[in-house]
Amino acid sequence: MARAGAPLLAAALALVGSLASTAVLFHSARDALDRVLEERLRGAGESAALLLKGDAESGATLAELMRANALDGASLVSPSLRLIADGDGRAGGKIDLLRLDPDRVSAAFQGHSYVGPGYALGGLEVSTGYFPVRGREGAVQAVLALEAGKSFLKARAGLDRAGIAAALLSVGAALALGVIAARWNEAERSRATAARLAARGEAMTRMAAMMAHEVRNPLGILRGTVELMRERAGDEPPPWLAESQQDLLEEVDRLRRLTDDFLWLGSPNRPLAMAPLDLAAVLTDAARRTEALFRAVSVRCAFAALPPVSGDAGRLGQVFMNLLGNACAAIGEGTVSLEAKEAKGKVVVRVHDEGPGLPELVRERLFEPFTSTRPGGTGLGLTIAKLLVDQHGGSIALVEPNRRGTTFEVRLPVATG
Repeated sequence: MARAGAPLLAAALALVGSLASTAVLFHSARDALDRVLEERLRGAGESAALLLKGDAESGATLAELMRANALDGASLVSPSLRLIADGDGRAGGKIDLLRLDPDRVSAAFQGHSYVGPGYALGGLEVSTGYFPVRGREGAVQAVLALEAGKSFLKARAGLDRAGIAAALLSVGAALALGVIAARWNEAERSRATAARLAARGEAMTRMAAMMAHEVRNPLGILRGTVELMRERAGDEPPPWLAESQQDLLEEVDRLRRLTDDFLWLGSPNRPLAMAPLDLAAVLTDAARRTEALFRAVSVRCAFAALPPVSGDAGRLGQVFMNLLGNACAAIGEGTVSLEAKEAKGKVVVRVHDEGPGLPELVRERLFEPFTSTRPGGTGLGLTIAKLLVDQHGGSIALVEPNRRGTTFEVRLPVATG
């Protein structure tokens, strides 16, 4: 659990760290920019205060000051808090107390300049500056009041947007890291579950193979005993005895086939006797042997000369005997088709029956062990067939789901060289 939670903890730490770093950098940049803007406003105000005379004719100079520094307001204020001159052409009236601070004006008349936050307008924080305007004798005659508006402070607005964008990017990056970590955790859990199931399956397979190996000898003894009893019973044993002996032999054969399948699953990587072979001959032999086992079914073969494939004739025969046997068992009596042709460097073999088809639940688990629709079936035939086809570098699949019955397709690579 600790290992699984580590990536999520890392994502959380990354989010906190990135947001903290972004906040620190943003505030540092904001402070630096505020100092730059304040110094710019202070420089403009102090320079202008030296040029102004403190009379009504200063309006043109104030208007030029506003244009040059992108200010929203520039005013000359008298000691009685009336406008001596204004960059917008106003003069003679009282100051707007919502925009200009009387206390700052009074401090400026005492010789104290001020630059800093003034008032907020529509969410915009306006910086203001108050500068004493002195006469020739050095006495303060008026106060220059400056207002730095939107244009002057657009750099601050851009920085604010950049800070918000950086915070959103940090959150987005952390969320992406969290999603990746969650998916990694899910994949790790899936891999761990698959590993446990594989280990358990391998252990069960080995145990089944060991049991099958131990069961083979007693089955041989049982068959030999039954055959000896049949010989000693003579040519005309009682019907009940002959029937019981035959039933016992059939069960012994069924158990023998089952143990053989378990032994194969227990060692699926046993070497194959690979050699170039005539697949048409293998198919023909599988069809003949299937018809011998299922007397009420005929196998209709549809293939001509086929290119050679590299494989183990015995094991491939086992694959096609299994497919044909399943098809014959599905129909009981009638005809099963066996078709083969070459296509794009592969030999494609199809086995089709006109039976009832396979239920959807069986289709989903078709090649898993112990999946069967036949009474008494072990459900290992298709599993072993797939293992063998895979070992030959081929593929096996259920095809044509909309066609009546069942169709299996085996693809084997054509031999090269």
